[in-house]
Amino acid sequence: MILVRKYSILESHRSRASTTELWDNGIIFIKLDDNMEVTLEDSKGHYEFLKSKFDGKNKMRVLTESGRYTTVSKEAREFSTLPEINKMTLASAVVIKSLAHRIVINFIISLTRQQNMKMRMFESKDKAIDWLLSIENK
Repeated sequence: MILVRKYSILESHRSRASTTELWDNGIIFIKLDDNMEVTLEDSKGHYEFLKSKFDGKNKMRVLTESGRYTTVSKEAREFSTLPEINKMTLASAVVIKSLAHRIVINFIISLTRQQNMKMRMFESKDKAIDWLLSIENK
């Protein structure tokens, strides 16, 4: 089976716990490293990167892929669910790799439901990309 990439990487940024890519299809992809804990500082770094790419009008589609055995600190989870942090995000898709990730993401989804941002989790990166690309920017 041959996999065809649905995007080209326009820009890539490396941080302590992840790599963030800006794709030509408008998706921002955050790949979390294996065996890492995402801290509040990491979450603030992701936010600042996203803010630097936001044009003030077109909300962003964000795809996050968990690393194996990656955890997220309580402070980082709380920061990520603040309404003001998600104002520039149209939709967020998370590719999960474990039951622990599923539990954490379900919790985050329940907190972000009241916001204008859509959020879903997937076991397949391709399905997550397809879903993000189907969301209309209003």
